[in-house]
Amino acid sequence: MHVCVMRLLAPLLIGSPGAVGMAGAALLPDCKSQEAKLVKEEAELPRLEVASPADRPVTCITLETIIAFASRLKTHVAHCPVSGYAPSAASWEATRIDYARRFIENRCQRTF
Repeated sequence: MHVCVMRLLAPLLIGSPGAVGMAGAALLPDCKSQEAKLVKEEAELPRLEVASPADRPVTCITLETIIAFASRLKTHVAHCPVSGYAPSAASWEATRIDYARRFIENRCQRTF
């Protein structure tokens, strides 16, 4: 089935000068919408200072949430180097590493 479809589409793609550019553009990340999503997510991040160290489940969920955010930010900046998050990427990476260490020290279990 795939071979038949490719035989039909190949002449169209080869014959169309903008086809390669359009296909490449479809693979590029939409940096502005990703950045807007990260801004919203950052505003909603839980604060570790508020979580009681005695309440390990809350601490672990908070750590895991912030680690996941920092990982998404790292991926975003790798694909969108002129992002507004680029200047703070190193700081978020340091936070991610520190919180991953704390996650292990607190014997947390991954939830997502």
